[in-house]
Amino acid sequence: MSLLNISFVILLVIGLLLFVYGLQKNSQLSMFFGGVAFLSPIFYFIGWTSFLPLIAPIALAISYFGKKKINLT
Repeated sequence: MSLLNISFVILLVIGLLLFVYGLQKNSQLSMFFGGVAFLSPIFYFIGWTSFLPLIAPIALAISYFGKKKINLT
């Protein structure tokens, strides 16, 4: 396993933890950065590097709807 893959796995774990922290604390910014850190390595691993510019809008939408869902309950 190359150093790049190890770094991306670490980034995946950190992104997931940051996203969960944002859900618990109801912080849209933490959810956004966690989503970006989580989605970037996934898109790289599955070979969708041409879709990397779309990660920010996708993470923003996920954090918006995640915060909205938390507020309704």
